[in-house]
This record gives sequence, structure tokens and C-alpha cells, in this order.
Amino acid sequence: MYPILLRCTIKQIKSNFFIILGFYLILVSYICMGETYVCAHRGDVKNAPENTLPAFQSAVKKGVHMIEFDVRMTKDGHLVIIHDEKVDRTTNGKGKVQDLLSEEIYKLDAGKWFSDSFAGTKIPSLYEVIATIPYGILCNVHVYGDEFVTEVVAKTLKETGQMGRCFIACNNEKQVEVLREKVPEMKICLLPERLEKRRDFIERGIKLKVSYVQISFTQGLDNLKEDIELAHQNGIKVNFFSAQDPETIKKLVEAGVDYILTDNVDLCFDVLKEYGTKPLNINNQEKNTETPQVLSMMNYKRF
Repeated sequence: MYPILLRCTIKQIKSNFFIILGFYLILVSYICMGETYVCAHRGDVKNAPENTLPAFQSAVKKGVHMIEFDVRMTKDGHLVIIHDEKVDRTTNGKGKVQDLLSEEIYKLDAGKWFSDSFAGTKIPSLYEVIATIPYGILCNVHVYGDEFVTEVVAKTLKETGQMGRCFIACNNEKQVEVLREKVPEMKICLLPERLEKRRDFIERGIKLKVSYVQISFTQGLDNLKEDIELAHQNGIKVNFFSAQDPETIKKLVEAGVDYILTDNVDLCFDVLKEYGTKPLNINNQEKNTETPQVLSMMNYKRF
């Protein structure tokens, strides 16, 4: 009788041990995973026109941790927020941004194409955007144009006290070189070249000593965790462009991605809350010691 009871007890102990071990391993994996945060791609574009103040304001209210936006330069040297080379898709105007004067750009309607309720919304300047986004939120700044435009954007961010929360995404190493020479304290996010393998891309980012790399869905998800670990071991944070569905978002969290660029902020938060990520409460963030000062609308000319 006693041997039978002993055998039962041993079986129960083994069973309970493996159950506890399973829970422990799951807990450890969550702890080691780190936290994944939300980056609103061009703002809250599900509910407001992209790259406009309403889109950024909506993203802020929802507690995003980072906002990505795009900067171009007008013919007369103003820095404006728009993604496309031409204004045709997102405004009632026509033509290339670089061929239009700022006066013409600011008269365009950048909201009606999205919804009648946003009719009259304007293309914002870089100054308006950095004044609108609270300092506790990171700014992922994509610059379109040559190295001169990249330099001007970086110097503008420095002059307005944004160095603590902004970084510039670079498409090529020439941009990186310009920033290192002209504004060496500027944080840099490296973007992959077309068809570049993810591991090769991350190794290039390590060599260039950038602060961030932005990997792409076009590079697939195979061996993602190992590549992210390599980046993290070298002090590089990893952004992912982009995720719009729950399954992909879950895979990114489990692989250790730091920031997910998304067009669906609400969905991303719904998934991430399962992993403990909370919306940013901007009221609890530390105040910027260098209070951003919005300068008068200056223009830059090429010499």
C-alpha cells in the first residue's frame, strides 16, 4: 500500500513540477522579451488625414509612444510635412512640393480627400508639428530630399531643442555622413536598401553605430528574434515597418521588436495590452529641460 501511495505522490510531484516549470519559462520569456511600443505611422491615419495636425493630435490622445512623419522642402526653403513627392494625392493641388512656394503649399486643403469633416485642414510646417507633439513622445523623422535638406532638418531640430526626443531616418550612408559631420549629436535610424537581407542590414547598422534600425515586412520574419538580439547586444533599438494585423503584431512582440510602425493604432494597442504595454500618459512624463521654442518661419536657401 505504501509503495503505491509513494509512487502516486512522486507522479504528482513530477506533474506539478513540469506545470510550474512551464509557467516559469513563460514568465521568463515575457520578462526577457522587453516591452514593445506603438509608433503611429504618419499619425492616427485611421481617423484623420495622414501627416496633419489632427492625425498627430489624435495619436497623442491615444497614448502612442512614437510618431513618424515625413518632411520635404518647398521651393523657397520651408520645411513642410508631407510624404509624397507631389501634393496631388493628399490635397486639392497639383505639382511637386519642391516646385511650389510655401505660400502655395499652405493654401492647399489636405483634409477633404479623407473626409468632409476635415475639409480645410492644412499641410503643417515642421515647426507646427514639433510644437503639437508633447515632448514625452519620440519623433521618427523621415526626410525626403538631398543631403542639404537632411542637414537643414537636423539643424532645425537642434535649434528648437528637440535633440532629446527626435531621430532622423536615413535612406543611405551619404545622409549618415552629412549628419555626423554637421550635427554629430543627432540620433540616426538606418533604413534598409531595396532587397537588402536583414542580417546584412543590421550588421551595417552596427558598423555605422546608429541608434535605431528600421526593418521591413518585406524582409520576412524568419530568424527575426536572433537578428533583433544582435541589434540589442550592440545598443541598437529596432523599429518595424509595418504591422496591421494581430498575428504579425504578436510575432513582433515575441521577437523583441522595440517599436511597431502601424496605420492602426487602436488595433496595435488592443494586442499589446495582452503583453502589458500601456498607452503613454503624457502628463506623467518629465518636462523637457530645454523647452522647445517654435521659431519664426525661416527659410533656407541653397548657396
